Amino acid sequence: MIINMDENDDRYIIPKDQRKNSSSWLDAILGRIRTDEFDNFYENLPTKLSHKFYKNTRISNLLKLFYKLYCEIFGPFHVLPDFLILGPGACGTTSMLELYLRSHKDILPSKINEITYFNNKHKNSINWYKLFFPSIFTKKFRKILGKKTLTGEASGNYILNPNSPKRIKEIIPKVKFIVMLRNPVDRTLSHYKRRIRNKRETKSLDDLIEYELNNFEKEFANYVNNENSISLYPAISYLSRSKYSQQLETWFKYFPLDQFLFINSNDYFKNPLKEYNRILDFLELPSHYPDIKGKRGISPPGLYDKIIIPPKTIQFLNDYFASWNQKLFNLIKVKYDWS
Repeated sequence: MIINMDENDDRYIIPKDQRKNSSSWLDAILGRIRTDEFDNFYENLPTKLSHKFYKNTRISNLLKLFYKLYCEIFGPFHVLPDFLILGPGACGTTSMLELYLRSHKDILPSKINEITYFNNKHKNSINWYKLFFPSIFTKKFRKILGKKTLTGEASGNYILNPNSPKRIKEIIPKVKFIVMLRNPVDRTLSHYKRRIRNKRETKSLDDLIEYELNNFEKEFANYVNNENSISLYPAISYLSRSKYSQQLETWFKYFPLDQFLFINSNDYFKNPLKEYNRILDFLELPSHYPDIKGKRGISPPGLYDKIIIPPKTIQFLNDYFASWNQKLFNLIKVKYDWS
């Protein structure tokens, strides 16, 4: 079986009708984040301008030069994150950040979801990264008013890159990690169905699993070894993304266990306020029980009902992940009911 891995293939472009809820120009200028639809997507002004002029090389290069200079001038006056949310995809990181953590009076997270600085944008300067977070003046002014200020971001895929923890350790060694992990069978199926809906995948899950088992190790080695380039995690990684212990072993070489809080995503989906308040306790913030009206990051019922997975494939996944789950439970000293 041959699978086309050309990044220019139409499968790698989210259909236009599914991007209708990205930020307007006014939202971008005002820094206004919308959460009224599950697929709202915030783009800041630099991103909007980049997309507008990317075909005009001259203007595009001028914009990049100007923004680079802007970052170096103003970036030093911004803070670094206090927490990072990790998760290998389809684990609820977006809704946790956008709906719950953003609602807390003491949390001013990045407006951009998935900054991906420590995996595929690390060639940018640290000042580029800092601009996504509040300024030191905002923090000082809030302190005068008696307000605490924590900030953070959710680039879930940091967890997949074994080079990320080293990069993070060098820049923010005391940062706290909120790790959201879902029953690996549920996560794998959700990941696959999302890519089918976004027209980024056309093969059956069985064919993709066969491909991954035969090719992932080589593709992953190439990804890891491209330390000085902007490399992308292998696209066909439905199984590998769900082998959580394998990912976390690398992180524990750089950070102690007490810097991590693990959230069972299946529990979060059932009782989000309970898991949200566990995070607040971890961050040493007061409890909070908001009445959440937004939908950002929460797939509506029935969205994937037409995508049918054969029972034998689901049974294979259950058997495949059983030993990996046990390794995870031994590693993090917690056991989840993922049977």
